[in-house]
Amino acid sequence: MDEIYPPDVPNDDPDRFIRCQDALHLDFAALVDRAVAAGWRADEVLTTIIELADNHGLMLAANADIEAALSILKKRP
Repeated sequence: MDEIYPPDVPNDDPDRFIRCQDALHLDFAALVDRAVAAGWRADEVLTTIIELADNHGLMLAANADIEAALSILKKRP
């Protein structure tokens, strides 16, 4: 896998999401191809990636909630 190129636009740029897709597309396609070559069906691979992304997003949100709660607790006397 090649190095993923970093964002070249500010956070509020309307094209940032598309540029992120461009940065990840080749590695994503290579991952799908590797999984299919290993014997998984493409639909299984894509469904699994969606599920993994969803679970990862939920984990990041939960971690942010925990960090916020810890920050409040640390400020208490």
